[in-house]
Amino acid sequence: MLDILATLTMETLAIAAGGMALGIFFGALPGFGGGAAMAITLPLAITMTPLNSMVFLINVYGGTHYGGGIPSVLLGVPGDAGGAPTVIDGFPMTRKGKVSEGLAFGAMGSFTGATLSVTAFLFFSPMLARFALRFGPPEFFVLVVFGLTVLASIDAERLWKGLLAGAFGMAIAAIGVDPYWAEERMAFGVLYLYEGLPFIPALLGFFCISQMMMLIDEKSLVSGTVQASPTFRRIMGGMAEAFRYWRVLLQSSAVGTFIGALPAAGATISAFVAYTLAKNTSKHPEKYGTGIPEGILATEAANSSNVGGALIPTFALGIPGSGSTAILMGVMMFMGLRPGPRLFLEQIDLIHTLGVYLLFGCLLIGVFGALAAKYFCRMTRIPLNILIPCTIAASSLGAYSGRTEFFDIGVMLVTGVFGYLMIKFRYPLTGLILGLVLGPMAEEYFIQSVELAAWDFTIFFTRPICIVLWVCIAASLIGSRLLFNRKQAGASEGADKIAL
Repeated sequence: MLDILATLTMETLAIAAGGMALGIFFGALPGFGGGAAMAITLPLAITMTPLNSMVFLINVYGGTHYGGGIPSVLLGVPGDAGGAPTVIDGFPMTRKGKVSEGLAFGAMGSFTGATLSVTAFLFFSPMLARFALRFGPPEFFVLVVFGLTVLASIDAERLWKGLLAGAFGMAIAAIGVDPYWAEERMAFGVLYLYEGLPFIPALLGFFCISQMMMLIDEKSLVSGTVQASPTFRRIMGGMAEAFRYWRVLLQSSAVGTFIGALPAAGATISAFVAYTLAKNTSKHPEKYGTGIPEGILATEAANSSNVGGALIPTFALGIPGSGSTAILMGVMMFMGLRPGPRLFLEQIDLIHTLGVYLLFGCLLIGVFGALAAKYFCRMTRIPLNILIPCTIAASSLGAYSGRTEFFDIGVMLVTGVFGYLMIKFRYPLTGLILGLVLGPMAEEYFIQSVELAAWDFTIFFTRPICIVLWVCIAASLIGSRLLFNRKQAGASEGADKIAL
């Protein structure tokens, strides 16, 4: 380890810091995810040495995961799908005037998740990669079903509304061309919809446009009393308080790292599953959704721990764990490095050196959160007649940048109106996004599984990992119901005491 530390250079440390800063910047822009940020910075990366290019790109990737949570807390607008669960508790905390604390919890959740996942990448990559190989289409299908059970936990009091929102999300995700029969589904002859409803414009519409419409009649972003001044002391206090919830941080980081190590599983599943687990194991589950630290820490730790998790199959197996790591793997091969098991035998010093630089990048998340949160807090004091148009303009840019089609801006506006109506009638938008993300994955893995088993549906119930996942699904659903019954019983006892 001392030999590795001796190879550290100020040049590469500066490149790591620059990559992290760019990643946070792009992540905080609604609609720019890790893949888009890495694609934009790719021309710069390929001019560097192999080590510097990987350090740069991975820090860009990690920065986007943290940056995506910033608008989730400040405006209720996720930077990408992985930041959607952060909105559940992040934005209510801002509305209560605790934006400094919300940003501090987000930074510490991201810092902890990223650090633990990179540590797992350094020490457990071969073992986790071998286990990930045991996941086939049936296991992935049941895992996606496990993710969909989150619908039962988002809001137990409005269970049916959550299920309907999820079903609506899955329905609009089915727009396009059927992957099995190759026939048009609900595209109505519109060529722009043949590839499906564009995800980023839809995400921005449901969260950003609807949220801005809700704020039109408000006087300020922070409701109630006057917001406390965002001092450095308050921010550091929030960061220190985060470690009181060490159990949530550890379990969410473990969930994010494990699911991130599964190719194509994604940060969205990790964040939602970690949120549900934190809620179901909490002593006060009824407070989730009202703006509590555990909700932000769980989602941000799981989201950022996907960075190290996704690197595990990329380096150890040569299988990209996400779209962003596919770009990274392409750059590695372009520079003469072949990802796979032999990489850990032939280039182990490179892996360890890369890990040290990644841990430095994780440290930068905490430093940036401490230094920049005070300035981000000032956004909440911008008059809404300025903030709302600027936010809509930035979201329009994010919607347009994907395919450079004005049709996508129209999709954003239409879905924004639908999102506004859902909020008005108290349908959870997070349930809709969950269905929109997981619906196509469930369909794809289901078709692959039944084709593999000659349409024998017992394949989903006879494989060991599938059985374990079904048990987890049952435990999650039963736990959600028990928590709801306990909350109802507590409310009844409270009412009886008031009556007496």
